[in-house]
Formats: sequence, C-alpha cells, structure tokens
Amino acid sequence: MMNDQDMLFEWDSWKSHALALGVAEDLAELGRRIMRDAYLERWPEESLGECGWWDDGFGMLAQAQKNPRETRKRWEALLTRYGRRPVAVTPLPARSRALQLRSRAAGEEQRIA
Repeated sequence: MMNDQDMLFEWDSWKSHALALGVAEDLAELGRRIMRDAYLERWPEESLGECGWWDDGFGMLAQAQKNPRETRKRWEALLTRYGRRPVAVTPLPARSRALQLRSRAAGEEQRIA
C-alpha cells in the first residue's frame, strides 16, 4: 500500500524543505510550481537552472530566503514567459460553480428535448 510520502515529487519535497527553512507559504508554492511546470511543460534548457533542476533547488532556496520580493518577481516572470497557464489561476470554488452551472444547463436541455 502506498502512503503520501511515496507520492511526493521533487517539487513537493522542495516546498516542504522551503517551508521548514522559513520561506513564506505562497513563495514556497510558487517555487514548487515553477519546478513542476518547467519539467512537465518542457521549458527551454536555459531556464531549467533557475528552476532548480541542476542543483536540486538549493539555489532557489537561497534566493527565496535572501530576497523574497525579487525572487517572487523573477519566478512570476518565468511563469509568464514559459508557462502555458496564466500566473493568476481561477480559484477552485469559482471553477466548481462554473462546472455546476454547465451541468445544470445540460440537464435542462435534456428535460426540454
């Protein structure tokens, strides 16, 4: 049987380590996201160093601790430049409401027919 620890990826472990070192939750999540997206979306080779892939994220941790504000700007710029998804993602509850409305509309169409 698998436990939660078996399902962790490098970016999840990085976030846990960042939080343990005192990096703010939202900045740690942003760092996790760029590590994940750089890998899964196959960002250009030159961006991978900034996304923790050549040093296991140690440089990212140092940046986040030393200068969180500048680090946030740089990571958001990386997402804007290379990411397929916008930086500001619609919160889950809003997406859920949209799906519920779509489901209701589909149900009404079936009743009318």
